[in-house]
Amino acid sequence: MATTRIYCCETLGGDVRAALAQGCLGWVECTTFTGCCGRPPVSWDDLRRICGPSPAIVVGGECLAHLGAPPDDLRRVHLLKKRHCAALICGDYAFDRHTAAGAYLVTPGWLARWRSFVEGWGFNESTGAEFFAESCSRVTLVDTGSSPESLRSLEEFGAFVQRPVEAVAAGLELLSLQLERAHGELERQGAEGGDAAPAPASDYALLLDLLSRVSSSSGEQRVVEELLTLFAMLFGAREAAFIPGNGGPLYRHGEAVTEDRRLRQLAGEMPGSFEVAEEGRGFLVRLSHNGLVGWLWAAHFALPRHLQRYLNLAASAASVCAMAIVSARTVHRNLKESEEKYRLLFENMGNGFALLKMLLGPMGTPADFRFVEINPAFEAFTGRTEEELVGRTMLELLPDFEPSQLESLGQLAREGTPLALERYFFNGKWCQVWLFRPRPGYCGMIINDITRQKLLEDKLRQSIKMESVGRLAGGVAHEFNNMLSVIIGYAEMLGMEHFANSRVTDSLQEICKAAQRSRDLTAQLLSFSRQQLISPKNVDVNQALEVLARKVSLLAGPGTRVSLKLCPEPWPVRIDPAQLEEIVANIASNAGAAMPGGGTLVIATGNITAGEEICYTNIDAAPGEYLEIAISDSGHGMDGETCRHVFEPFFTTREVGQGSGLGLASVYGMVTQNGGFVTVESKRGEGTTFRVCLPRVRDRVQETKVVAPGKASGTVLVVEDDEIVGRMTLKMLEHMGYRVLLAGDSTEALELCRTEHGIDLVLSDVMLPGASGKEAVEAILALRPDLKIIYMSGYAPETLLDKGVDRGRVNFIQKPFDMASLSDKIRSALSGTFATG
Repeated sequence: MATTRIYCCETLGGDVRAALAQGCLGWVECTTFTGCCGRPPVSWDDLRRICGPSPAIVVGGECLAHLGAPPDDLRRVHLLKKRHCAALICGDYAFDRHTAAGAYLVTPGWLARWRSFVEGWGFNESTGAEFFAESCSRVTLVDTGSSPESLRSLEEFGAFVQRPVEAVAAGLELLSLQLERAHGELERQGAEGGDAAPAPASDYALLLDLLSRVSSSSGEQRVVEELLTLFAMLFGAREAAFIPGNGGPLYRHGEAVTEDRRLRQLAGEMPGSFEVAEEGRGFLVRLSHNGLVGWLWAAHFALPRHLQRYLNLAASAASVCAMAIVSARTVHRNLKESEEKYRLLFENMGNGFALLKMLLGPMGTPADFRFVEINPAFEAFTGRTEEELVGRTMLELLPDFEPSQLESLGQLAREGTPLALERYFFNGKWCQVWLFRPRPGYCGMIINDITRQKLLEDKLRQSIKMESVGRLAGGVAHEFNNMLSVIIGYAEMLGMEHFANSRVTDSLQEICKAAQRSRDLTAQLLSFSRQQLISPKNVDVNQALEVLARKVSLLAGPGTRVSLKLCPEPWPVRIDPAQLEEIVANIASNAGAAMPGGGTLVIATGNITAGEEICYTNIDAAPGEYLEIAISDSGHGMDGETCRHVFEPFFTTREVGQGSGLGLASVYGMVTQNGGFVTVESKRGEGTTFRVCLPRVRDRVQETKVVAPGKASGTVLVVEDDEIVGRMTLKMLEHMGYRVLLAGDSTEALELCRTEHGIDLVLSDVMLPGASGKEAVEAILALRPDLKIIYMSGYAPETLLDKGVDRGRVNFIQKPFDMASLSDKIRSALSGTFATG
């Protein structure tokens, strides 16, 4: 047999030689030819002149992309081609990802000749910059390390076209393996006198093709070597290893970064089928077939952000790899057994698979595709049996199939350009679809149901958005509460000073009323952001709803008939009764607005168990037992788009001035603050149902004891970094008769505690510069364990009730507070008989 030679485009010369040197084809001679970057593409006549009669592998990108099947006299020429030279190095997936992000990919060899290419295109510095500004956002070097001058040339080219540049490290494993595979196919072709099948183009097709190569290898060592080479190439992994399950020596490929002992330890501790390890630098996949075979280890990837994709591919291939190794160990494999195993894989794989054959029309263009073979998973996806699909065509089954899509499939079947898309496919399911060419004239289709994944993604995006808005709302409310505390405090003190002047006191009362209304608004914001001060208690919801029935009737408006359908034995829940009342009142108020002419409002309760299905569609739901409060109206209803936004703050469908848009937002915040979830179901003209689900409580909790306040006296240390709020609090306390010390931060507070021995109580803000209020209190209690503590805050107190705080000395007052509330709280704390929570 004649010696195979390799000819490659000049832009790939250095990379191809380096790939040959690091693989098992170091003895093969490589010759470069002039490609089409700025010149006419290579023709079959050019290849006859270049290759002569000997078998040859021709490697190139755009210069070869237009060539189809070789003519008869060039059957011994194997084309290793992609649409671009860079795709031969980094693979189609990485190439598509970079170009989709606006990158123009170049190789080291291309950069070495960029000036001649640009000149061949007819560009000067001005027109070149103009062209690249329209066609890409940056220039990306697929850096294989084959040329030390590449980075300098990249900077020069970037400056010429006035585009930012970047270098992405890429191994030569993919190119090396493709060269080895092409060489092996030429050898088999020469031995068998037949034609070699062209290489699949997609990663998934390459995986299936390479796995068949692994499975056909003889001997365990050969199989494992092929296996490790395969995954190192696909993933760009610097390190790959196989840990045998029988305790035998490890097989390795690439660098031995992780010690053998550590790999055996990771394998022994792995509980499931796969696991990401070593702080995300690699993963283990368990290989099993009639028992444990071993573990595959891959790590230190060229593109580590795609680790999850690599893991998915490895896990899907694990059973095939395990079967190959077991078959090699037993040395009892023949063609029939191989076909049976692949049939088993085909019929039991979770992904749907279909093989279609292209049918040509009179003009030689794709006219239709006929189903040749499908697996059971494809039947489940489509809802059609094998008898209904095989032998029939796409247009028979899908008469509305667009001609443009048919042409895309035809291009795939002819050229091998893979397609990956997400779309509603069959039976309303959201599917991920992979299309590839297993052989010329055929199209392979792999579909994966990602409906649940899409639902979770949508819910997660909504949850993140609500959380972000909640943080903003809570922060605004907190700062607003500080200002309201000042307004209310000074207005009250002025009212006391000028109580005889009715004109002044009337104005001050109006100021207080406006501040109180503003305080109610901030309370709704805090409810939505789950930062509201609450006092949860065990509640019998049926009893609470019976008490609320009359108020609900008033809120729903005249002409509305309210009825209760309460379950006989409702599960107890734990919630602040005021929050429960506000939840029901807000929903009833919205129901009344949806029924301006009256209607029916039904409030029902029931015990439910949230399982997997409910939790999949509700990101706030966790598996468990809940009491459901369903509030249904017969109003005009809402469309799906409105339902998606109904719990967002400031979203309202009412007229301007008729609603703040915070009612249902606060419902969402209060329900989730108590560990529950809320849903809405509605259709235009069919009414609306809100379902509030609160978690069941099994153990009763000791309730807070209310104790009469004591006599106001003593010294109070106020720790408040806001100067305005601090001065207002000081004046309020002095007006009550207390001696007051004021500190602006924790350091100043500690110094006062050391020098002032008459302090009876510390009133501290939660948020302080430097050490937090919690840390300041802990330091103060270390000095003076007898002191009483009160926290004041516009935020929720939950974060202060754990991790080292003596709950017997902690009390809270919510900003904004009035003088009476502050007086009661201090008296209660000083008497030593306040609530301990």
